[in-house]
Amino acid sequence: MKGNSAALSASNLRAWIEIQELPKHIAVVFRIILGGALAWYVTGTLDWAVFALTLLSVFFIADGAFISNEYFDYDTDRINTARLGGRKQGVTSTGGTRVLVEGLISRRQALLVSIGFFILAMPIGFVLQFGFGTGPLTIPLGAAGILIGWFYTAPPVKAAYRGLGEVFMALGYFLLVITVYYTQAGLSWVPVAVASTQLFAVPAIKLLRAFPDYEADKRVGKRTLAVKFGREKMSRVYVALMVLAIVFFVPAFIVSGSFFALLNLAPMYFIARSAWAVASGRWRQPQGLAFSCRTGFYGLVLSPLALSLTFLLAGVAGF
Repeated sequence: MKGNSAALSASNLRAWIEIQELPKHIAVVFRIILGGALAWYVTGTLDWAVFALTLLSVFFIADGAFISNEYFDYDTDRINTARLGGRKQGVTSTGGTRVLVEGLISRRQALLVSIGFFILAMPIGFVLQFGFGTGPLTIPLGAAGILIGWFYTAPPVKAAYRGLGEVFMALGYFLLVITVYYTQAGLSWVPVAVASTQLFAVPAIKLLRAFPDYEADKRVGKRTLAVKFGREKMSRVYVALMVLAIVFFVPAFIVSGSFFALLNLAPMYFIARSAWAVASGRWRQPQGLAFSCRTGFYGLVLSPLALSLTFLLAGVAGF
């Protein structure tokens, strides 16, 4: 009896870890680092207490968003048999973690915990704005992050169900860099220019990752752009967005004014490989689609890391 209880407890713990999609937090953390790196590059200083609190608040918001998305995507995840990764959950999988679908955690528990994470982030915003004097836009920017994360799948907005998921994700990741920079150095055109590539790469990857989930989304009325306009048309949009993402790496070369910007060739390479695979029609085969999604995701994850290293090294070298 005790053995069964221990096994159940361990299984439950693993389920809670999985539903938080911790590997996906890497993409969030890299953008936090980018915002901090840019602030340090421009001002020469970094308030580590503010940085740590910002990191904690964003972790809570991201957790709230990931778990609430699992809750509201339950119907489409339940019937999705074409998801990338099959039953195996990985950082490049689509169609959710399947934790709720397999009944490892109750839906009600997941919803309450997601709301709890959003609530935990709120007092940190007040501490930052009024305790550390990070500026009057601190709380509004944090509130924007919560609203984007919640209404990405939650009614009445349900952005991902109405063809607005790509827009919400682009704004969310872009504002993340802006917010971290703002809490350190105030408003500036620098993070806007450097992070502009995210406005194209993020929605592009979101768009392509909806391709494997097309049939399941269509059956439950989740009108992603792929469902609304068809995968053929959206494959061309994907290529165009990825080309723009590559073009908008240029500000990093200009702003840093250093050869360290060549580090950005790494994410540009993966983005280009993904775009070429889609342009050549490889997305029509399961293996080709998996390759396109995987390489595009690598480019998306590496882009803020490469940008951060560009400005950290340029700052150290005195550029």
